[in-house]
Amino acid sequence: MGALESNVLKRRGRSSGSEQLVAVVADASSEEVIRNVILDRAIANSHVARGTLDEAIDIMKKASESPRHLIVDVSGSAMPISDLMRLAEVVDPSVAVVVVGERNDVGLYRSLLQLGVQEYLVKPLTVELVRRAIDSTDPGASARTGKAISFVGARGGVGTTTIATALARHLAGTTRRRVAYVDLDPYGGAAASMLDVANTSGLMELMLNTQRLDQQLLHQALVAHDDRLFVLASELPYNSDFALRHGALTELVAMLKRHFHYILLDLPQRAGGLVEEAFDASAMIHVVADHSVHATREAARLCRFAEGRDSNPSIVVLLNEARQPVAGRVQAADFTSALGRGSVHPLPYEPQTLAIAESLGEALGDPNRSSFARAIVSLSNAITGSEPVATASSKRWYARLFAKRRAR
Repeated sequence: MGALESNVLKRRGRSSGSEQLVAVVADASSEEVIRNVILDRAIANSHVARGTLDEAIDIMKKASESPRHLIVDVSGSAMPISDLMRLAEVVDPSVAVVVVGERNDVGLYRSLLQLGVQEYLVKPLTVELVRRAIDSTDPGASARTGKAISFVGARGGVGTTTIATALARHLAGTTRRRVAYVDLDPYGGAAASMLDVANTSGLMELMLNTQRLDQQLLHQALVAHDDRLFVLASELPYNSDFALRHGALTELVAMLKRHFHYILLDLPQRAGGLVEEAFDASAMIHVVADHSVHATREAARLCRFAEGRDSNPSIVVLLNEARQPVAGRVQAADFTSALGRGSVHPLPYEPQTLAIAESLGEALGDPNRSSFARAIVSLSNAITGSEPVATASSKRWYARLFAKRRAR
């Protein structure tokens, strides 16, 4: 299948009017039909080959960029829904996925639509059938879009960016999701340094020009950490002033959702309308606090503010042991009681690991050796729906979180 991998575009949107298609089907007849469609339509930068769904998943894992259209075959799959869920984890939300199979089953078709599949074709394929499926799949209107997740600190110095950047690395590196990290501090947040990328003016250029927002402008503004993690940040002069149009962040996040599985929004404190827009666009909001009285009060205020959003986001409180534990600080039980919430997730005090990671711009250490890294894995598992880490505290916390999701 190496020939197919080499034909997957290395840079999306090279030509704004081009069609890009990758197909992995199980039989020669289907392969021939799709090849004929490619020839008839002169579809550029496209390739079709025979293979299994597992091979298609492997190809998409390794591809630095995804095609606009993806055709996969579930004929040989005993559990097509489960297999396609694995595929969804490695394919950009913007990709229009067409599934080919042998079962003319309404129940299967509805399940596929719920997964975000654009069309289901029953064999035998015809040129006209495939052509109509491609024409009807508009990647820009894909039902499957990414998820925005906000991170906001109850006060400065509680480790909001440390937690968010560590989570971004894990989601992009270990789980192979495409992640956009947006540092919303216009005067230069810490995210670029922690992720060891250049801090440019890309974020503000996009926010101030949302009327020109398109794929090419977005690509120019993003700074790549690797093939899965991209950063949007700004470093305005301290004496620079600016005024953002209401709705600018909403439009930017909507654009990012079409190209990334997760958009992590690192919010500056008390940013007014910016925080409100971020919360409204987010499926999950993480409020980060430490064991101080002030952080406890502010965390409670932020939770009440987040609960009032019409978008009904899931709210997670992270109680970070950002400073050395000493007597006199708010205890975890008192913190939880003051917030009146059950879903409070503790993160341990581990200064040496975090200091090295921050200074060198590197990832955290092995989760088997770092309790903080294990906590980040647990957060990732809750977001992606993977099996949580089997510790007493994490089991208790995730049981509540999942129960809350089901209730909604």
